Amino acid sequence: MVASVAAFLTLPAGIAAADAAGPTDYETRIVAIEPAAPQLDARIVGGDSFLLLHVDAGTEVEVLGYRSEPYIRFLADGTVEENRSSASWFVSRSRLGSELPADFDDSAEPDWHVVATGGEYAWHDHRTHWMADGRPPGKRPGDVILRQDIELVVDGAPVTITVESVWMQAPSAVPAWLGGAAGLLAGLLAGFGGRIRWRAAPALGLALVATVVGAWQYRSLPAETGPLAVWFVLPAVAAASLAAVCVLQWRRRAMLTAQALLLLAGVNLVLWGWMRRDGVSKAILPTNAPGWLDRWATAAAVTAGVLLAAAGLIALVRTVVSPAGAATAAGAAATSSAS
Repeated sequence: MVASVAAFLTLPAGIAAADAAGPTDYETRIVAIEPAAPQLDARIVGGDSFLLLHVDAGTEVEVLGYRSEPYIRFLADGTVEENRSSASWFVSRSRLGSELPADFDDSAEPDWHVVATGGEYAWHDHRTHWMADGRPPGKRPGDVILRQDIELVVDGAPVTITVESVWMQAPSAVPAWLGGAAGLLAGLLAGFGGRIRWRAAPALGLALVATVVGAWQYRSLPAETGPLAVWFVLPAVAAASLAAVCVLQWRRRAMLTAQALLLLAGVNLVLWGWMRRDGVSKAILPTNAPGWLDRWATAAAVTAGVLLAAAGLIALVRTVVSPAGAATAAGAAATSSAS
């Protein structure tokens, strides 16, 4: 568990994908495709991070980059290729832009690499989002903060996709407050509920909800956008641990194991919630799940996880500090149960 926590804390941002979709306050929409091209289906994924393009079989499309260079191409058989010698490929490695290599050659021949099949691919495009950490100057929520054109060549004819990005209103804080309250009750009951049977059941239900929310988000994003398995693995481990706690709480001699599992469940829920903390206050979340459910689960997981981890850790420390006293207490509890 210590190794897992250390790995999480040292995990570089965006290790799974150069610019994985995250919570944002801006929503980008496709407002026009001119001239009309029925063989194309375009949409924005992750609020404002990725442009997803589906091209019908038999159609060839070339996406031009930021310098009008060949960037991405869709072949008639559904193969999708990316030009990794283009300036657009290099600078799109991070959301705010990466530096071009010192030896970059703008006139180099295209270096095509197959990135998808089936005529569909999602890629990060700087033209779909606000390119700064700070707020757009002179703008406020509800305003259009950018309007950009993305140029394509469809079967030899030019086509333009026009996008707009809107600064969205901040979300309601009510789901997060309600989630925090639910997590508080579940954590107190599971960690400090005394001899109440099945006292870990509410926390188990919370962990199951978190698992569903994480899996929902994972399934919402194309593989090339870098969805993370930990979105559902962490709460799933917590749920499995809490299910075992529910069983072990019926056995007096297994209470120490139950407390260790509480600690494990708590740590996993805290890590899961901490990864998602930005989503509590951001307007747009990179998932198809309802925003209120996602925010509720995040706040509940953090609150319950802290209490579960604290309860388990306290019990384990007491056992290490005073093992004889813990053994005596366990023996007395067993005698009392037998009588």
